[in-house]
Amino acid sequence: MKTNDLVIGKVIKWLESEEKSFVWLAEQLGVSLFHVEYMLKGERILKSERIEQIAKIMGIKTKELVKSEVIMENQLTVKLLGSISNRRSKRELDSLLFAINDYLGLKEQTK
Repeated sequence: MKTNDLVIGKVIKWLESEEKSFVWLAEQLGVSLFHVEYMLKGERILKSERIEQIAKIMGIKTKELVKSEVIMENQLTVKLLGSISNRRSKRELDSLLFAINDYLGLKEQTK
C-alpha cells in the first residue's frame, strides 16, 4: 500500500472515531475545505510536512501515521551512523526516508 493511501485511510478513520469533520481538519490545517476533500480523496500526494502536521493534530508521532499495520516478512533494516549537521540535511534525509517508505509500500501491493 502506498504511504499516501495509508495515511489517508488512517486520517479518515481517526476523524470518524473522534467525530471530527473535514471542516474541522481544514481549520486545524489552515486550508480550505476543498483542499482537505481533494487531499483525502487521494487526488493529491501528501508532502512530508503535511503528514507531520496531520500527525501533530492527531496527537501521534509521524512514524505511527505512516507505519503500515502489515508486517513484512524479511523486512530490510538500514542503520545510519553519524549525525545530521544542519536542517537542510535533516530535510533531505526525511525526504529520502519518505520516498523509501512509499516505494516499499508499492512493493507490498505486488506480492
